[in-house]
Amino acid sequence: MEKNLFNRTKGALTDTLRYHLVTKKLNTPLGFAILGLVAMLMSYVTVVVDVKLSVLIVGLLGVLLLCGLCIVYPLFGFYAAYITTLFMMLPARLSNSALPIPTGLIPEYLAYLAMLGVLTKQQFRSEMNARFWKNAIMVWMLVLVFYYIIQLANPSGRSILGWFNFFRKQVSFVAFFYISYCLLNSRKAIKQFTWFWVGLSTFNALFACQQQWFGFARYEEIWLMADEKRYALFVNFGFIRRFGLLSDPAAAGILYSCSCVMVLVLALRSTKTWEKVLYWILTAIHFMASSYTGTRTGTMMIVAGMVFYVVLNLYEKKTLIFSGVFAVMIIGLLVAPIYNNMIINRLRSTFEGSKDPSAMARDLNRAIVQPYAYTHPIGGGLNSSGNMGQLYHPGHPMSMIPPDSGFMQTMMEQGPIGLALLLIFYYALMRTGIKSYYRLRDPELKTLLVCHFVSIFTLMVAQYSQLAVGQYPSVLYFYSVLALLVKMPQYDENAYQPQIAEKN
Repeated sequence: MEKNLFNRTKGALTDTLRYHLVTKKLNTPLGFAILGLVAMLMSYVTVVVDVKLSVLIVGLLGVLLLCGLCIVYPLFGFYAAYITTLFMMLPARLSNSALPIPTGLIPEYLAYLAMLGVLTKQQFRSEMNARFWKNAIMVWMLVLVFYYIIQLANPSGRSILGWFNFFRKQVSFVAFFYISYCLLNSRKAIKQFTWFWVGLSTFNALFACQQQWFGFARYEEIWLMADEKRYALFVNFGFIRRFGLLSDPAAAGILYSCSCVMVLVLALRSTKTWEKVLYWILTAIHFMASSYTGTRTGTMMIVAGMVFYVVLNLYEKKTLIFSGVFAVMIIGLLVAPIYNNMIINRLRSTFEGSKDPSAMARDLNRAIVQPYAYTHPIGGGLNSSGNMGQLYHPGHPMSMIPPDSGFMQTMMEQGPIGLALLLIFYYALMRTGIKSYYRLRDPELKTLLVCHFVSIFTLMVAQYSQLAVGQYPSVLYFYSVLALLVKMPQYDENAYQPQIAEKN
């Protein structure tokens, strides 16, 4: 009898707590009383015990709340992963810490929490059909993951931890592709994502512009001058390279340039006057921010992106007119009688080719790496080149050579086989994007697809001279757009269907 009474009491208490905490979300008198007691307890801990303890408790509660929101609302976790990438460097800069702060793990955890939320909701799981598993992008993505698993047995690799950290990040990118595919499940969701990315990149670009116009904040100056190597990288012959909120000028320049191409395409294809004016203003902001970073790869990205866009739309008269105007602008930039402007001189150096000392050094590094690559078909092991190589593989032949290129890094760490697989993956990406673009008939969807497609094309071009695909937040954008390339034709009722055309 006592046991039954205990069970009934326990059940009633559980139902009461579920009603107040879950159903009503503390929006009841009892809920207000609980919150009041918690507030008084926190005040007591702060005054009597220790301020640090109260801050720790509040921080833990905030983390738990964030995790819960990411699971219950996967779309929140999806966008939260993007937003956190902008502020990953702030703790290190504010504290001027000599030790690295592992803030890069935050977007990964948020992505996994969002994926958990997607898996627990039928409306998102229903997106996982045969189209997802059979498309070429997903197939080759899984092939690459399998190849990374094989790399664990690479005899030239000397660090399991180095392999694990590389593999962990690649798996998180595949997970982000998965949640992007599930969450960007309507025309409205795609438009919201486009506006979100434009806003996010514009915020970062404006931050870089204010660094150029008004100078660095005091904490940024201290952080910049605290390390001799960092200062030498960020300041070239008196030209101070701006970096916005990102880790370095190269990552910032790549972000601003790919976004510049995106808003430029939107400006060219928009039909509303106010949208055209807005996008042209945003294009100017992104181009200025890119030029302030001093990243010559960014200039190359803009030129390559516009050439690719013109090739995709050669049948349009307005595209041909734009191509002529764009060519005149580039020629004007190269031959204009302006010689004492460091920003313009930096942009012009993009087209100097091997005459540039930096390009010559990279060509020399490639020549040094080639004999090693010929004798190591699967490379020297994941995370074995450059700074990561010195950290995880000290003494490794590749650890003393900076890769300076995504393709070169793949050749050094994964060998010719890994580079071939990566290029096939890029080919599958390009083929899928081109097929999707020409199948679409809806003008709005064609505009949305081509602006994103051209933008990530510039990231692949940037791989030739920078580690472009892998830097936050550009890498998240890259994998989200891959999902759009696969799904976009589903939302156009009049899209060209090859199977139907063959039957007719």
